[in-house]
Amino acid sequence: MSVKQERAYRADELFDALIIDSEGYIYGKVGKININEDEILLFAYEDKPDVKKVPDIAALKEELLKEAKTTFGSKLRRKVPSDILAESVRKEFGLGLDVQLSDDHYLKYAERLGVSIPYTKAIMERKEPKGTVSLNEVKTMRITVIGKEKMTRTIKVILLRKPKEADFRKIPVQDKVAYRTTEALKDKPLLDADGNVLGYVDSVVLFKGMPGVRVYVSETGGQVSLPLLIRYLEENDQPEEADMIRKNLLDMERLRSMVEMAELEEFMRRKKLSFMVPAKFITTHGSREFVADIPWNMIHKIGDIILLNVTLTDLRSKGYV
Repeated sequence: MSVKQERAYRADELFDALIIDSEGYIYGKVGKININEDEILLFAYEDKPDVKKVPDIAALKEELLKEAKTTFGSKLRRKVPSDILAESVRKEFGLGLDVQLSDDHYLKYAERLGVSIPYTKAIMERKEPKGTVSLNEVKTMRITVIGKEKMTRTIKVILLRKPKEADFRKIPVQDKVAYRTTEALKDKPLLDADGNVLGYVDSVVLFKGMPGVRVYVSETGGQVSLPLLIRYLEENDQPEEADMIRKNLLDMERLRSMVEMAELEEFMRRKKLSFMVPAKFITTHGSREFVADIPWNMIHKIGDIILLNVTLTDLRSKGYV
């Protein structure tokens, strides 16, 4: 695990950072930052599920292949049906082999043939405005990189001084941290007092005289479905980002429809792109790597996130990390 040492960040570096209140509850994510003459405001948003009716491209291609079998019966015995379909689409629109066929090409092709477009329901995410946070309310900001080598994950965190989200949910301020079970804490992120992400809770463990939590990080990453990500970005008013991914990463003709999360994050950094990748588009793989066992008396608050009352430096000096 490595921690970025910067303590000041550009506004664009903080986009999509988690805003966490003093009780460990997530208020939202940073959508934009306004720098005014007398105040700096962070505009927060929440990801909300949004069920939409979208074209079922896979089913549409099946219908178009049926048409191709009727039209190109003899050719189909010599070529892969999907290749025949792609050739037909390119010929219809005068496209060369250097042009990547998109879902839109198949939709327009179906319209020209008079083929009915099948639809399906898709659960997307929409960004819903939550509220504003003054920079004066911020206790600390951190960007932490956890994981190993190429399989790393960057997590941005903004910690607040007050229980902003707890007040919003009408959750009382915690006087003390009651013991919890593994089931209640499993996979919760754990942050030190400076806002550095140490990892995620694996289980509750027992020290002499008190419980604690075992913390892990994922040793490997996951793969992202590029077609699903592209559709998500297009439907969330980010067509330029979707187009860049389509042109630079997606290659359906070479059967490249998945990309490692680490490669996508590197691409985003290089192109200065900022967007969220919904967890449902990520296929995870790999194992867990032990980070530390943390005694319960070092836990400051437990909300959506576990906050410690000690820093990473403190943990290292006491031999826990």
